[in-house]
Amino acid sequence: MTQDEATLSARDLLALQAFELAARRGSFKAAAAALHITASAVSHRIAGLERTLGAKLFERGPRGVVLSPAGTALAATTGHAFGDLARALARQSSDRRRLRVSAVPIFASHWLLPRLGRFLADHPEIELQVEASPRMADMEAGLVDVALRYGEGQWPGVSAERIMELETVPVAAPALVRRLKLGAPADLGCAPLIRVAPFGASWTDWATAAGLDAQRFERRKGMQVDGMGAALRAAAHGLGVALAFDPVIDSEIRSGALVRVGPGVKSRGQIWLACRPRERNLPSIRALRRWLLAESGQ
Repeated sequence: MTQDEATLSARDLLALQAFELAARRGSFKAAAAALHITASAVSHRIAGLERTLGAKLFERGPRGVVLSPAGTALAATTGHAFGDLARALARQSSDRRRLRVSAVPIFASHWLLPRLGRFLADHPEIELQVEASPRMADMEAGLVDVALRYGEGQWPGVSAERIMELETVPVAAPALVRRLKLGAPADLGCAPLIRVAPFGASWTDWATAAGLDAQRFERRKGMQVDGMGAALRAAAHGLGVALAFDPVIDSEIRSGALVRVGPGVKSRGQIWLACRPRERNLPSIRALRRWLLAESGQ
């Protein structure tokens, strides 16, 4: 059989699909959830692909799987290939406008999703698909149309527009505030602090910006959690004081589950809407941009 006549078997296609999802989401478990199969099945499919290629595609890292050099090279190809397929299917779909949105998890769960009903009511012609992911989506691969990310807005190859300015503010459960008598920002130096690892707002940075003794906060003991969402849940249960993004935590403040216990300081990053430059003016993306800016008061 010549190279031009080579075909992929159904098993090859399933293995490549599992690999592409695992590579993009950084997890066999996440790939399994997207495919509605077990993580073990994803592992078996990728192991078969590795045997076919004669190369290891993933390495085990401290926080899960990471691509090997061979895996990185293959991911560049599969990302574009599945992106092309996704765009081809979209062109053949009905006249509804599908918009695939990837959003940083804390923004998706605490701000975006509670408000999306209003956007869908105003734009019934748009079919939304929302994915909460901490990873910056590969826009060129075509599997995501819009990414709502936290950062400084400088990502190569994309058009980025700031849609929300953030402040970092300490929050705690009202019962903890009363029990520890947290009346002034300096009192937080004696409170249990909740830290987010591996990435999260720094207590020492907040203290410095708030004009407090940063060393007191650096030495202060507390608990460590994975993600700001977990930090907010821990704070709501009275386990300590967490640093959160304002206005993302508006719903918790309005409900009374949490209260602000110190001043807000400018966050290092903001929330940005990122898309492919050539698609910036598509009607569905323009509609989402206008709505986001109106909702955030920008």
